[in-house]
Amino acid sequence: MVPRWLGVPVCLGCIGAGSLLAEVRLEMREGRPVVDGVFVNGHGPYRFLIDTGSNLNLIEKRVADVVGLAAAADVEVKSSAGKTRMIESDGNEISLGPATARGQKLLVSAMKEIRSVLPEVHGVLGQWFLGSFDYLLDIRGRRIEFGKQERKGRRLQSRMLNGRMAIRTSLGELLLDSGAVNLVRFGVTPDRSGMKYVQTVAGGRFAGSVESSLAIDGRNVWSGTAVAMPETDEAGLAGLMPVGLFRKVYVCNSEGYVVLE
Repeated sequence: MVPRWLGVPVCLGCIGAGSLLAEVRLEMREGRPVVDGVFVNGHGPYRFLIDTGSNLNLIEKRVADVVGLAAAADVEVKSSAGKTRMIESDGNEISLGPATARGQKLLVSAMKEIRSVLPEVHGVLGQWFLGSFDYLLDIRGRRIEFGKQERKGRRLQSRMLNGRMAIRTSLGELLLDSGAVNLVRFGVTPDRSGMKYVQTVAGGRFAGSVESSLAIDGRNVWSGTAVAMPETDEAGLAGLMPVGLFRKVYVCNSEGYVVLE
């Protein structure tokens, strides 16, 4: 769970065209997709986490100093477990393989919580970057493909909530979140004792667990133990749905739908 920015999401410009179609290799680290080869303003390559559940991009302060990012503002950042303040840099160029997005915002962070789990990661690519393209996350095949595709399967309309993709499910609207390892339910009372502390970059909160079953478009997708977070600031959301529940996830930002395989 990586935090979201409290504000109006930046306009990302044109959606990447089909001519971009090319793949970049993924590594799955602790259940999360990580890519090498990210360039920031021509500097790199760096290793970044791909996080569909975050509307923002993060960069480690040490790397930001090397790149020479100019500070533009001090902003408040909020997650499901708290809030904090970070320095924002605007007008940057980020490239990953064939995909390049200009005018990008980057929030500068020590990233202590993320690096405690993924010590080799230098930043996070969220929807500020990903929203510029149509792309396929092939979890089993360990790759991300940029460009428009015609995929078999049901086209699920996604709703953008503060710049992030929410999918309607039997448990309510869940964020499609590659930064989450477990299914997380908001505003749900745990049915097991032994509360644990859930930490994010923007803060922490106590959570428990609850037995749950997930169905999408009438199809049973998953059942098991979900994280239950009784208190959260995520108004209008029922929780987080990790992309690891699926073999492949195709996100068509140009037409506003998702295919879950």
